[in-house]
Amino acid sequence: MLSTSSRRLTRGTLATLVGVLVLPLLGSAPAGAQQAASGTAPAVSMAELDFLLGEYTCAYTDLTLEEPTTVTLHWDTEKTLKDKFYEMHLSSPDFEGRWVFGENTVDNQYTSFYWDTWGNTGTATSPGWKRGMLRFQGPYITPGGHADSKDEFRVINGDRYTDDAYIRFEGQPWKQISHVDCRRS
Repeated sequence: MLSTSSRRLTRGTLATLVGVLVLPLLGSAPAGAQQAASGTAPAVSMAELDFLLGEYTCAYTDLTLEEPTTVTLHWDTEKTLKDKFYEMHLSSPDFEGRWVFGENTVDNQYTSFYWDTWGNTGTATSPGWKRGMLRFQGPYITPGGHADSKDEFRVINGDRYTDDAYIRFEGQPWKQISHVDCRRS
């Protein structure tokens, strides 16, 4: 049998859980979400990432080499988990990666998760489109160690977009590591 203080704690916990579950059904939201919905910051929408959907042939230029080298990658992206996330498959004969994009409605931003066969893994967030650019930035683990990474997407037209990737190790400036030009296949 529960003590009086344990019963209060359990009731309080249950009341909090019920409140969290019922508020969305009633149309209420936490203060931060209401502020975003009221117009101070436009709500992010997965539809704004639709430019990623489909199959693309991408010219990947590695800018870390003494002489930049361009190889062809295939990037294809599809909706997954009831359209709540978009999963990109990146591939070439010597490389495979996955990049998952979604929306974080609590913080009103996009989120992404990345991993590949070269040993890179990371997460990043984006506040959304600004001046024609969508920037994802966050911590990554690379074969060279821990780093901050950012990818800057720009849509050229309905069948083409670019991604400029940068990396920064602690105490060092940002360095562009690649330019990717993707065209719908």
